[in-house]
Amino acid sequence: SAALAVSASGPDSAVPLVRTAWARRDPDAGVRAAAISALASSASDPAVTEALRYALQDPAARVRAAALGALARGARAGNVGEALRMLADSRAVATSVAPLEVRADARAIEAAALRVLAAAWRRDSLAFDPRVLAELTQLEPAQDPLRRGSVSTVTPLAHWKALDVGNGDAAHYARVVQQWQAGGGPLPRAVLRTAQGDITLELLAPDAPLTVDNFVELARQGWFRDTRFHRVIPNFVAQDGDPTGTGGGGPGTSIRDELNRHRYARGAVGMALSGPDTGGSQYYLTLYPQPHLDGGYTVFARVVAGFAAMDALLLGDRLLDVVVP
Repeated sequence: SAALAVSASGPDSAVPLVRTAWARRDPDAGVRAAAISALASSASDPAVTEALRYALQDPAARVRAAALGALARGARAGNVGEALRMLADSRAVATSVAPLEVRADARAIEAAALRVLAAAWRRDSLAFDPRVLAELTQLEPAQDPLRRGSVSTVTPLAHWKALDVGNGDAAHYARVVQQWQAGGGPLPRAVLRTAQGDITLELLAPDAPLTVDNFVELARQGWFRDTRFHRVIPNFVAQDGDPTGTGGGGPGTSIRDELNRHRYARGAVGMALSGPDTGGSQYYLTLYPQPHLDGGYTVFARVVAGFAAMDALLLGDRLLDVVVP
């Protein structure tokens, strides 16, 4: 919070305070990531450029992703080589047998690297090295349609766009509709087994089928097992879904928003976002009505039992598992 507050007062004040102690040597990866993000507005400063390059080698994936995000603010052709290298490394990890959270971090790096590429093309396409252009024309498309959409204006990646009209995505949507909207009957449920007791959710599948499908799939993969509520604000929300416990983690893939007529009453369950169509795994329970959230974030479930357990949640409480019958 201090790093971001300093950056808000202007780039000149951010550089000396954030560059050394916080960006490089703080033992907490969350602090290093916040410091690097705070430097985004000062990316043209040579010392900041050095700090960002240093952060690209950080052992924590979220710090590397933050560095790529800062570079994207002013990316030029000279940044593309590093972005492509990190893209290749992340893809190798994402398709490996590494733990789920490690593969999720790799997909987050892929998304950040693609944002650098798109930004550099937008500002500096005429300066792209011919060898880089040739590499881009041969680059294997991202599996996630939203990742492909993020580089839709990058001409050498025109072969990626053709996939968006193929049958693969249509088949996925057809399955989701068939599974969650066409069956009728009672709404499905899920149980959050927390340190304070069980919280039973009714999943609003007909009105948010993509979000419910994503939540159920992650639960069955064990994504939520032994995580912690990393954000609990009295009379507001209790938030979970990040295995890193920092608020910056996620599965590395995104789903589309499904804004509907359900309101954020007490016990509503919504998807946390960092922008349009950026839902992943982080969700929150509203501890009190939040009408200012209505129509801005997908409501995909509601608490139907376990309100006492929900009210008792504290910052850092464990979520033992999410059970979907």
